[in-house]
Amino acid sequence: MSNDHIKTTTDPLDRFTEYYLRSGVSKRIFTPSKNPLLFIEGVSGVVLYRKKSFQVEMFICQPNTVIPEHTHPDVDSYELFLYGMQFTHSGETVISEEQAKQDTNGIPSWAYKTLRVRPNDTHGGKASKFGGAFISIQHWLNGVDPTHVSSNWSGETMGYQHSKQTGLLNTITQPSTELELEV
Repeated sequence: MSNDHIKTTTDPLDRFTEYYLRSGVSKRIFTPSKNPLLFIEGVSGVVLYRKKSFQVEMFICQPNTVIPEHTHPDVDSYELFLYGMQFTHSGETVISEEQAKQDTNGIPSWAYKTLRVRPNDTHGGKASKFGGAFISIQHWLNGVDPTHVSSNWSGETMGYQHSKQTGLLNTITQPSTELELEV
């Protein structure tokens, strides 16, 4: 996890993150009219900003929601902790359950800490028993237009709805909607 600042470099995501967090743009929300909302497997998301290959999404997770280890092959991102989220990166815990609960003067101690997640870096998370929230600052690569990072996904999905969204439907069985009665 990095401190609450991003080094200014020639890296496009670093430059965009610095611009977004420091310029005042983040004080306004520019939700696009095309495909801004996501509701899937206990996670709600809203696009706060989208321009060309750059996008910022905020996610709110219901209590105890698990985001299994996965990658985003066409997305380079910074994940910005807001509240109640345990994060893993490359199989290591980077914000633990205890850290996610820490409080400093009524504000989560880890708020605005960032984690760089490069394409194909495995990462995941789990919301606390009260839920969790984070922001994803993204640079979409390889000519892929930004939509939702949940659709640019490689790895175990979060469930049936998510498998359907990603096109990985053959990896999970549809839940039964009919009651099975014993005869």
